[in-house]
Amino acid sequence: MDIGDAQQQLSDPVALGQALVGELVHSLAMRGVVHSDLIAHAWETPCIHLVGVFDPDVDVDTPVGFLPVPDTEATIVARASIIVANAALGSSTISYGSENGGALFVNLVVKPGEGHEAEKSKGPMKGHTDAVWLPVRGEQHPYDVRISPSPDFVCLAGLRNPNQVPTTVMPLRSVLRHLTTDQLHELAQPQYIIGPQFTFKKRLKELFGFDLFVEGSQLLFWVDDSPWIRYSHSSTQTDTEESKDAEAAMDAFEAACKVCVEGYSLAPGDVILVNNRTCLHGRSEVGEEHGAKSRWLLRAYGLDTTGLDASQWHEDSSHILWP
Repeated sequence: MDIGDAQQQLSDPVALGQALVGELVHSLAMRGVVHSDLIAHAWETPCIHLVGVFDPDVDVDTPVGFLPVPDTEATIVARASIIVANAALGSSTISYGSENGGALFVNLVVKPGEGHEAEKSKGPMKGHTDAVWLPVRGEQHPYDVRISPSPDFVCLAGLRNPNQVPTTVMPLRSVLRHLTTDQLHELAQPQYIIGPQFTFKKRLKELFGFDLFVEGSQLLFWVDDSPWIRYSHSSTQTDTEESKDAEAAMDAFEAACKVCVEGYSLAPGDVILVNNRTCLHGRSEVGEEHGAKSRWLLRAYGLDTTGLDASQWHEDSSHILWP
């Protein structure tokens, strides 16, 4: 298959996932893995680390920006690997029109220079969930019913990681064991303000015309007796200055995250699927090195889209969600 054919197949991740997942499920069954058990496992574990699933031999330098993702044999197979992994979990590989122009995959790399974006790309990241301003699946956003849910899974493929910088995860159940019953109660109350994270912020303001802070939000949910979380230290605050108990609960939650950190160093060729409902994720410090053969991951999102309305999709796209 030439590059043009591969690009065409990647442009419709739903069709590609459906075309590939049957063979994967059959292969797993031959090894005694039941498909439904695999999906259940993905909701019982903070993340799934798939080791050596594609050939990571990349023949171009590491990019220095989120976009574009270079089209090489390695990046194409890496993207296809994520698409089929999501399909195996009952998820679609999706993106959001308000983040990175709706690009399905982005580079996670160090950006050269100064300023917020460059500095952020070099440093560590605290525990958070992605697309925190968007509602969790099953909830409706107060601004517009068309606003789609945040992803179920954050998907990373390793292309280069010369310094073995770990992706960090904080399993929610482990974090919650460090909190009191009162603190859990506070986190589940609709008393927090959530703003959009940096990659969404500019485009969302252009769409709606004002700063998008959602008041009366809760951070902790219980879904079928399982805890779900939406949280970002940089985008979450208490509703009023008088909410001392709410603020204390959030501070205790962040402190608990710091003592529940697990590290996964993605080797080239690895894929990791982090559950964005039952786990927080971050990373250790990356460092200054950029371009050349420096750290390079690809990122995408997975979501169970079966309950979405047609209005929550961008027109003529099988993967871009609104807004």
